[in-house]
Amino acid sequence: MSTAARAAIVVDAAGAVEIRSYAVPEPGPGEFVLKLELCGVCGTDAHIYRGRLASVTFPALLGHEIVGTLAALGDGVTADHGGRPVAVGDRVGVFPALSCGRCYQCQVRHRPANCPDRRPSYGFKSPVTAPPHLTGGFAEYLHAANAGTVFYRTDLPPEVAVLQEPMSVALHGIERGSVGVGSTVVVQGVGAIGLMAVVAARAAGAHRVVAVGAPAARLELAAALGADATVSIHDLTGVAERRSAVFDALGAPGADCVIGASGSPEAFMEAIGLVADGGVLAELGNFTDRGTVPFNPFSDLLKRDITIAGVYGAGPDMLRRYHQALLILERGGWPYDRVVSHRVPLERVGEALAALGGGSPLDGREIVKLAIDPAA
Repeated sequence: MSTAARAAIVVDAAGAVEIRSYAVPEPGPGEFVLKLELCGVCGTDAHIYRGRLASVTFPALLGHEIVGTLAALGDGVTADHGGRPVAVGDRVGVFPALSCGRCYQCQVRHRPANCPDRRPSYGFKSPVTAPPHLTGGFAEYLHAANAGTVFYRTDLPPEVAVLQEPMSVALHGIERGSVGVGSTVVVQGVGAIGLMAVVAARAAGAHRVVAVGAPAARLELAAALGADATVSIHDLTGVAERRSAVFDALGAPGADCVIGASGSPEAFMEAIGLVADGGVLAELGNFTDRGTVPFNPFSDLLKRDITIAGVYGAGPDMLRRYHQALLILERGGWPYDRVVSHRVPLERVGEALAALGGGSPLDGREIVKLAIDPAA
């Protein structure tokens, strides 16, 4: 393609973010080029920006919650992964990870994240010093250079379609937490994934859902998305008083499942105290290394017969969950269009990452969900 694309490159940990220009290549067989409409800013991006994910080295092009319109199709790219025909101009959501689908890890152990031939995920390839360069969503174009990249055509508006990837992560947590008809659920943390976990719990048949977190704008949206009650960590600053408020909201001394989506080691220990005896803590928030906490295997685990499930991203069945996420979003019924609170241009990526990582307002408003809009 005879064009160039701007991309926001993180030069170093907690350092400068530079706008650099790269040629947009012609896609090869099985590849495509996407013109970015929106790319969500995940809490993981904010942690990477601060140097908390050792697998990412700088300079790096981040952004893995990707939606845009097809700009060019390589040979063999004629349909999405649902079998629907696609053409230039169609809006699609792109799943960032891809494994080979043929090896022992993929087919026998069903652990595609352990695939020895797994491609670098979009938004995580680093350093961005050799081609392909346009491998993340904080750019004007994405070169889907991993032949066979999973994507789905959709008529959803971009501010809703951009929620497909975080919804897939939430679905993994709900499944690992064994949430089903009649379950009681506490969602700890009301960022984008926590908010999607509220929706996913409802889709799975949960009887009662309580959301715990801050700020007030996110809690209000959690209620609009299906939470029966909310508990503010700003209003209730002590662990014991928060636990009492959660139990009152549940009508029981603990939840069948707690979804840990706050990303704080200290919150992990608090979450254990919110699980009912025999219940499950599905922990997905501590996606990067934030340190250790004191843990007593007897009193915190065995005596109470609880299960602690580690939830890493969208998990082994990530492609199934990504498709299910789209089905939930396309069914509608909840105010998904309210989740993206800020759309910022490429020039403000550094500011956005710093604000999200520091829990600060942006443009005088509390952040619910940030998205990078290359056309802004």
